Amino acid sequence: MAGLGVYVSIVQPSLLQTLSLMLIFGLFAIGFDFAFGFSGMHSFGHAAMFGGGGYMAAYFLKEITTLAPVVLLVATVTGIVLALLLGFLGSRTEGIYFAMITLASAQIMYILVFQDVFATILGRDSVTGGDNGIFGIPRMTVPGLDLEGSMLQFYLITLVLAAVGALLLFRIANSRFGSILRAVQQNEERVAHLGYDVRKYKLIGFAISGGISGLAGGLLVSLQGIAHPGSLLNWIVSGDIIFMTLLGGMGTLWGPMLGAGLYIYIQESLHWFPQWRLLLAGIFIVVIIFFPAGLAGVLRSADSLYSWFRARLFDRE
Repeated sequence: MAGLGVYVSIVQPSLLQTLSLMLIFGLFAIGFDFAFGFSGMHSFGHAAMFGGGGYMAAYFLKEITTLAPVVLLVATVTGIVLALLLGFLGSRTEGIYFAMITLASAQIMYILVFQDVFATILGRDSVTGGDNGIFGIPRMTVPGLDLEGSMLQFYLITLVLAAVGALLLFRIANSRFGSILRAVQQNEERVAHLGYDVRKYKLIGFAISGGISGLAGGLLVSLQGIAHPGSLLNWIVSGDIIFMTLLGGMGTLWGPMLGAGLYIYIQESLHWFPQWRLLLAGIFIVVIIFFPAGLAGVLRSADSLYSWFRARLFDRE
């Protein structure tokens, strides 16, 4: 086991980079699924929370402090604030109208960052770096650890944070609050007639989703050392996370982590192939047509089939 750790940390730093990316986008995916699949809030603009958390983390890392608890807390709070803003703007709408409001809001934020409008407002040369982004961002630090020099340590920190984020969402999903959110998704009018403030519950749920997304954005910026509007705020980012969620299994929370892992694996393995997205599109079409419940549905079907064969085998004995 120790030999494996030495091999991974010395021989395969790129593997740890890929695994860290899987965990970060897996965290983003379950945060998104909490709103999109579990709560029924069809957001097409989650890049706003992801990118907002990333850019705020970049600013703190370069200008204020590299301490991980501070940086990641700021990224999470930024995601929550932006989610509350977008959720409030779309609180009187639902379905495709809510999706369009979130998409438009995220695109407005992308333009503001891309054109570095904040620099003009604040009278500075640069704030977001415009279309060049922010480069040379130092990695976050944890006392007693060397996250800058050890990819293995950064991966382990990311693993712990992803696990904590996932467990938190599962705990919320299985709480009374989560049960109400699930009921809202299934029949909003009935829940409202029972006396619950549906908008409040949806807004809180969307804020939780935004916070997890902002945390993921902060981790990505710390890993890559760059904050660029194309990789954090572009509408393609929102599209990719929807893709990962549907591929993994919408509404399951754990399924989107599988979808994100497969997506990142193919992206990193076939980065030399310019049309790698075509392969992903083919996989996506096959899964949606034959396995509409996503990879999570495939695993559940396989488990059910195994249980059936096992039961038949024991019955014969």
